[in-house]
Amino acid sequence: QSDWSTPSFPLVVSGNIQNTSIDNHDLTRVVQDHSTIYSKTKSNLSCKPLQWWSSIPSLLQGMILGVSVGCIILAIILPLWLIQPSKTTTVTPFNKPILRWNTTGITVAGYGSVSGTSSYYLNAPWDVALDWSNTLYVSDRYNHRIQKFLMNTKNGTTVAGQMSATSGSTMDKLNQPTGIYLDINGNLFISDAVNNRIQYWSNGAVTGQTLIGNGIIGSQNNLLYFPYGIWRDASSNILYVADSYNHRIMRYKNNSQSGDIIAGGYGSGIGSTQLSFPYAFHFDSFSNSLLIANACSHNIVRWIIGASNWTIVTGSMNGISGSNATLLSSPTDVTLDPMGNMYVADMFNHRIQFFLSGQSNAVTIAGTGVGGSTSSELYYPSSLTFDSQLNLYVVDQNNHRIQKFVRY
Repeated sequence: QSDWSTPSFPLVVSGNIQNTSIDNHDLTRVVQDHSTIYSKTKSNLSCKPLQWWSSIPSLLQGMILGVSVGCIILAIILPLWLIQPSKTTTVTPFNKPILRWNTTGITVAGYGSVSGTSSYYLNAPWDVALDWSNTLYVSDRYNHRIQKFLMNTKNGTTVAGQMSATSGSTMDKLNQPTGIYLDINGNLFISDAVNNRIQYWSNGAVTGQTLIGNGIIGSQNNLLYFPYGIWRDASSNILYVADSYNHRIMRYKNNSQSGDIIAGGYGSGIGSTQLSFPYAFHFDSFSNSLLIANACSHNIVRWIIGASNWTIVTGSMNGISGSNATLLSSPTDVTLDPMGNMYVADMFNHRIQFFLSGQSNAVTIAGTGVGGSTSSELYYPSSLTFDSQLNLYVVDQNNHRIQKFVRY
């Protein structure tokens, strides 16, 4: 995730545009009243019609004739215009004809579905973030580093961890980094999973700084157990972390190392107060809630900030996996677009699912449902993001690559 949000799209308007009108009864009354006024005016004329007309200058006669003809035409057309049927203008909803993606992916990072440690390779990447210039940042998990790929460049640069793919727990090393958050200045917040900590890596630095955790597994509010998803509210500097193996979402205020449990925290389970390996989440500012990829319960749930339980969004309430349009199998990422449509990395189904806003039936927009390495297939996709044009980027984990699916 990153501070670089997708810009808002034009509002869609659909509805009736009605002309102002009066009913037939009122229209008849108006015409009759006009006739009455005319007859009274005519009876009060002090001269005979022909004498009155001939006494008027010719220029004024022309003006009077022009106005009279205009009034007659208006009197004929106006009633017809007023009583015509209402007009309806319908604008086709934005998200139906325009939100389409090419189902053949383009590899923008990684090489040939093969893992490796050189700057051209990835090894089981987990997460991806984009900046304003479409520069990719990838958590290269089993290479224990964060790689940066400039647009249209497949030669990565190591911006956190060791270029040599060496793991460790010192400030210059990482051990299986998972979730990443990129701020507007190019600074990185990293879930350093096996080190059970959150690392802050400023832009251009060669070492990181520990923000949360101390390398020890624990369930206290200042400890973590294999953290994954991470997001920062730039307006308040509040940090949110998916403390995945503690089955909870944590919130850290004012740079505190001790957090609050805002979702889960009651052990792994399918109950509405529990989570089961939440790997990622999306903060929905409109409803002040978290959409949580509740992986081992095979569903996406909504947890309003301050609530004591979740409500189901899609997938099974009973922890049952499946591959049809309403079920999921180990979802590991979820996000929304500016129109409120939802996208899910359905990992064990090897696909990306698209849910129209308010709908629980999905359409597959990437992957085939079967794991593979062709350009139209995915193999355990773990994460996704979009650029400003809503082109889709997918972390194709077991193919060791990042795939781009162009919107058209």
